Amino acid sequence: MQAIMYAMAAFAMLSAGPGVAADEFVLAQKSGCLSCHRGAEAQNGPAFKDVAGRYAGGGSAEAAEALLARRIVAGTGPDGLGWMREGKAKLPFMPPNARVTPEDARRLAKWILDVRGEFTDFSHFVSERVAVSGAVKQPLDLDVNALRKLEQREIPVALRDGGRQMLKGVLLRDVLKQAELDVQSHHDGKKTIVVATASDGYRVVFSWLELLASSMGDGVLLILEKDGQPLADSEGRIAMVSAGDNHFGSRYLKWLKTVEVRKIID
Repeated sequence: MQAIMYAMAAFAMLSAGPGVAADEFVLAQKSGCLSCHRGAEAQNGPAFKDVAGRYAGGGSAEAAEALLARRIVAGTGPDGLGWMREGKAKLPFMPPNARVTPEDARRLAKWILDVRGEFTDFSHFVSERVAVSGAVKQPLDLDVNALRKLEQREIPVALRDGGRQMLKGVLLRDVLKQAELDVQSHHDGKKTIVVATASDGYRVVFSWLELLASSMGDGVLLILEKDGQPLADSEGRIAMVSAGDNHFGSRYLKWLKTVEVRKIID
C-alpha cells in the first residue's frame, strides 16, 4: 500500500508541469505543491505552516530556506520526516519533484516559510463542471445541475475528531455507465483505467473493474454536498472521494475537473 501511495503522489506531482509564474501561489499550484499541501490543513503532506514552524527552529533563515528547497526537488527519502507518525500527513514521505528547478524551489521555500495560516482565495480552482472523455462511446460535459439530476447517494464518513459527516453526490460508476466504455472485446475492461484530474493538477487513478465490477465502486462519490451544504470554494463545487480505501482520503480530490478513461494495453 505504501508503494502505491508513493507512486500516486509522484504521478500527481510530475503531471502538474513545470512552475513558471510571477506569483508564488500560482507557482506552487503549477509545481504540484498544492496537490499534497495546504496552508493550515494537513493533507497528503503536512500543512505549510507546520513546515514553516519546524524549519524555522533549525538554524538561520537562509539555511532553512536552502534545506527546504533541496527537499522540494529531491524529496525527503523513503523514511520521511515523521509527519505521518505525528498525525500531520497522510503519506509517509515526499517523493522527488524533478520538474521544479532549483531557482523555483528556492522561491517556493522562501514563500512556504512565511505561511502562517490557511489560503483564503481558491476562486481560480473552483470546478463548476466535469468532463468525461477518452475510451467512451458518449463523452460527457456535466455541470452541477446536470449531476444533481442523476441518482443521488449519501455516504457517512467518520472525522478525525470522532464526529461524522454526510457526503452527498453521484457515484462515479453511474456517470461512467452513461458514458459507456468503448469496447472492442469483453476483455477491454481489464485493460482500462480511469484518471480523475482536479483543476490544480492533482490526479487519482482507478481501474475500470474496481469501479464497475466490485464493491469499491459503491464508495467512489462525486461530492456535491457536505452535511446538506454545497461545497465551498476550497473544495469545488465538485470533489471526489473513494470512501472504501483502507486509508480514508488516500484518493480524495478537490476541484474535480475531468475524468478520462484510458486503455493501457492494446
